[in-house]
Amino acid sequence: MANDTNISREAKKKQLRRQVISSDELKKNKDYQRKRKQKQLHNWMLILGSIAIIAVVVLGVYIYGTMRTYKTFGVEWEQDLIGADASRFVRLEKGVVQLGGDGATYYSDAGETVWSVPYEMRQPYAAVQDGFLVIYDKRGQSLIICDGTGEKGRADTTYPITCADISSQGVAIAVTEDRESSYISYFDSEGNKLEIDIKSPLATQGYPASVSISPNGQQLMVSYTSITGGKGTSEVVFYDFEMGKDVPNRVVGAFQNYAESDTIIPFVQYLTDQCGVAVGDNMISFFSTKNRVNIEQTNVEIDDEIQKVFYDESRLGVVVKENKENGETAEWILRLYDSSGNVELEETIPDNMEEIFIQGDRIVMYEPSSCVIQTDGGRIRYENTFENGITKMLPGGSDREYIIVSDGKIKKIRLK
Repeated sequence: MANDTNISREAKKKQLRRQVISSDELKKNKDYQRKRKQKQLHNWMLILGSIAIIAVVVLGVYIYGTMRTYKTFGVEWEQDLIGADASRFVRLEKGVVQLGGDGATYYSDAGETVWSVPYEMRQPYAAVQDGFLVIYDKRGQSLIICDGTGEKGRADTTYPITCADISSQGVAIAVTEDRESSYISYFDSEGNKLEIDIKSPLATQGYPASVSISPNGQQLMVSYTSITGGKGTSEVVFYDFEMGKDVPNRVVGAFQNYAESDTIIPFVQYLTDQCGVAVGDNMISFFSTKNRVNIEQTNVEIDDEIQKVFYDESRLGVVVKENKENGETAEWILRLYDSSGNVELEETIPDNMEEIFIQGDRIVMYEPSSCVIQTDGGRIRYENTFENGITKMLPGGSDREYIIVSDGKIKKIRLK
């Protein structure tokens, strides 16, 4: 019995010895935990340091790109043009289309001739949206639809064309007229006439001064101008060929309040599927078409004379000639609005700038011998004169690249 007790005690002692951690082992364990924490801290410091370095580099690149100004440019490529003086030029995708009387030529951003489309037009005009282009003979009766690969289709109209437009889906519209009425006809991307026509008597509805088709091709915005009581006025009408199927003439909105101020609306334009603008002689209207059968209008009154209009997918820009009294020289003011009618930029600009366009966050202004390129915040990025003059200036592939037509040549320049 005593032996059994002794054996039990010895077993318990051995078990306790196995559970006891020596001071050396405890010290080794503490050192291991300390070194592990130090390593983890070191790794985190490396990660945070790398993030800080990347952030500083990105911020530096951003500041450099934002604050940098350019002094000169280099010519990337150059080509001779035939009959350039009588040509028009429009931007299509990543290239430029030259419109001549006997045909159109598409140059890529690399300066290569991608396609040529022959035609005979007295006054070739074009409308572009995204990757589609409609070329039409103003006061003629033919139109051609193209994309980046070339001609997609062509069509003839019954009456002379006054203007045309195209959607980002390739659906085109043509406004034609006879002595009594105007007609708006639809064509698919292959030039086939669709069974959609809008007939408007000139005596009652007025003359369609400007039209714009929405990017998705489902809505149409038209400014009708008429003379009432010896005074001219306008009405802006919205048609919807999907949501408006069940309403008379597919009209989902008609805004006649311009008669109150004798306002003429010579320009309408969809910025997006959900936003359209109408620019008058003394008023700008911003239309929200988010609810396509309940369109909302916001008017901005203009005290001065509007000289120019330009826009991109989200903003509208105008140049006004500010009225002055007491013989003071009138100033030219550039105003940039967001799609809700809020002013984003207002500044004085030179009065000789004939053309203006928006390229990303750049506003480009030019006249026959010089140009000014600034940010949409008003900072000048480039200002210079051109020895051979400028016939046409268009955006290039980046915010430093531009296509310039001058002296019978087309060339791509890069600011530096």
